[in-house]
Amino acid sequence: MGLPFRGLVFDIDGCLMKGATAILGAAEAVAQLKAWGLRVRYVTNDSSKTPAQLAAGLQRAGIDAEVAEVLTSALVAAEYAARTHAGARVLAVGGPALREALEARGLRLVEDRSAEVVVVGRDLEFTYQKLDAACQAIWAGGIFLATNLDRRVPVERGFVPGTGAMVSAVAWATSRRPKVMGKPSTWAGGAAVRSLGVPASEIVFVGDQLQQDVRMGKSVGAAGVLVLTGSSRRADVDRVAERYRPDAVLPGVAALPGWLQADRSDVGAAGLESAV
Repeated sequence: MGLPFRGLVFDIDGCLMKGATAILGAAEAVAQLKAWGLRVRYVTNDSSKTPAQLAAGLQRAGIDAEVAEVLTSALVAAEYAARTHAGARVLAVGGPALREALEARGLRLVEDRSAEVVVVGRDLEFTYQKLDAACQAIWAGGIFLATNLDRRVPVERGFVPGTGAMVSAVAWATSRRPKVMGKPSTWAGGAAVRSLGVPASEIVFVGDQLQQDVRMGKSVGAAGVLVLTGSSRRADVDRVAERYRPDAVLPGVAALPGWLQADRSDVGAAGLESAV
């Protein structure tokens, strides 16, 4: 089948899943796309779960996912920290998944101001003591990294606070802006492209957030598709800089196979298709 793309990068929360439940038609769409031979990656800003845990959650919901297909912001942060500060002492604000990713890259975990790097991720047990430890290390000269700046995360009942709430607390107290590792950073986008092993021009980034999923794809030279099953709405597109606007706005991932098969020869480079 002559498709215009060879790789797909999916967001998870709000795009394929809401909480532990697959969004209607998502599992079937992913199965069809894989049957056509497209390479798939699942990229998430959630640093609180390991790739194995996330793949298992997708599988329980009926979505075909392998551990090697999952890329988290924790993995991106660990790769960056190891590349720029090999063997450094790191203070991690986050759960076991973040700590595991950092240790796997040969970084030494500490819990005091001796840290050369501070990584703030999603921490379901965030406390004042952890806030103080992160601030002390940064005030002492530590590099400040954040897995992401998400304000909120979509779940079955609506939303819950995201990592950005914790990152903002550290940033406010220290007057320091973190280097963001997860979406929409080019670090995360580049990691996804490298993982797929095909040129960015042959990849589509698919997600429910214009300023994260779509922007990340466009920033690395890929196509971007917005699905309306999570945070962003169709009206939000006009408020985004033209270079970051999606190539299509679809009601959900279920519509993606049809869009990929459609004849788009009459759509210009900046053209926007909508199935809503």
